[in-house]
Amino acid sequence: MILKITLVGRSNVGKSSIFNFLTQNNSSLVSSTKQTTRDRNYGFFFIKNHKFCVIDTAGIEYIEKLEGKESLQIDSYKQTRIAMYESNFLIFVVDAYTGVTHLDFFILKKIRKTNKPIFLLINKIDKINLNSHVVDFYNFGIEKICKISILHRSGISDFFEKIWIFYKEIFEKKYNKDIFYNSFKSEICINVCFLGKPNSGKSTLINSLLNKNRMITSPIPGTTRDIIKDSLYYKNIEYIFTDTAGIKKRNKRSTFLEHISEKNSINIIQRNQVVVIVIDAFVGVCAQDLSIIHTTIKSGKSFFIVLNKWDLISLTKKTKIKNFIKNRLRFIKNITVIYMTALYKTGMSKIINQINIIYKESLKTFSTSYLTNILNQAILQHPLPSGVTGKVIRLKYAHLGQKNPIFIIIHGTQIQHIPLTYKKYLMHFFQKELQIQNTPIKLFFKNNINPYIHKKNRK
Repeated sequence: MILKITLVGRSNVGKSSIFNFLTQNNSSLVSSTKQTTRDRNYGFFFIKNHKFCVIDTAGIEYIEKLEGKESLQIDSYKQTRIAMYESNFLIFVVDAYTGVTHLDFFILKKIRKTNKPIFLLINKIDKINLNSHVVDFYNFGIEKICKISILHRSGISDFFEKIWIFYKEIFEKKYNKDIFYNSFKSEICINVCFLGKPNSGKSTLINSLLNKNRMITSPIPGTTRDIIKDSLYYKNIEYIFTDTAGIKKRNKRSTFLEHISEKNSINIIQRNQVVVIVIDAFVGVCAQDLSIIHTTIKSGKSFFIVLNKWDLISLTKKTKIKNFIKNRLRFIKNITVIYMTALYKTGMSKIINQINIIYKESLKTFSTSYLTNILNQAILQHPLPSGVTGKVIRLKYAHLGQKNPIFIIIHGTQIQHIPLTYKKYLMHFFQKELQIQNTPIKLFFKNNINPYIHKKNRK
């Protein structure tokens, strides 16, 4: 079992920076903008070969003030509250530069109601001489206190040592196993990420698959900012779903925060085995959807397309819209398209089945003789054209370079003169014969060098 720790505090005290440092990645966005973090984010770190789970949360505001505001801030507080109650102990993060505020006392009152052990972490001690400010934090009555500067990495070793002592004193002899992180290990683990435009229904789809309100959902575009992960265990298979920020056109990204979150959404493709591209069926397939599909194809990752909000289409128009979508997606052959409604949880089993099919495709191995036979069949059906110089282009044999993505190396002569259209023909032919319709294939052509060419030149 793994101990769970939650970082709690008001906005802009450095919770996300501490989370990123502990987990050694940048999964939580860091910005001077208030309420940058919205969902709760999970990560892991080690102290003395002991694994801990740390949870990053949204900054807490006055609840009385939130009641009259938009539901997005209320949902963020609910996520923070869930994290507090499911953790073993809380790290209360405060800002030494601004000192003690009324909001800090308000948050302390809230977290004390959880009856969880509290560790006070005073951040940003590097700015000026803040002895007078730091002394004020002792009025909280919290016994365990540590002072750090996460920006300059000062006080980190002392922080780790105090966390370890805190853990030994409280949890080594007496703990509640029910609230520890469940680290189940399954034989198969499939990483799946969901991409799409803002408001296409990615978060709602993941919530429906998990059968719980894990991600914050809202009609406001750009609700999801961080890379949020959660797991589903189904039939001895662990599915790790990754929710991403909606990807806009470059000229429509109004803030730096949007630029960073969307860049992270694109970079996360390489860390997953399967990509699910979510498209709003009511809006239709637009230029930005095609751009996201093109980016996924270039990455070489296996993917399929989900047309969400299918319930908004009237029965009389469904056939017409299906034909229109097929026409828009004609440049990708044999890719599976699933029509469903995430809000009403229709078509969930189709998505799980398709993920399993793609995962099985990625495990396939092919011998050199088998790939060479397919190459010869393709050449027999459509012979190679002559090169620009008039010399004959010959493709001799093919072999597997790597899997996931599938990388096939084809050896031959005069390969630099092979037209792009013929390369695409070979790629689609291999996909069809190998029965891996949802997995893009990358072809690499290698020119065979004549070992006797130097002897000819000498003569």
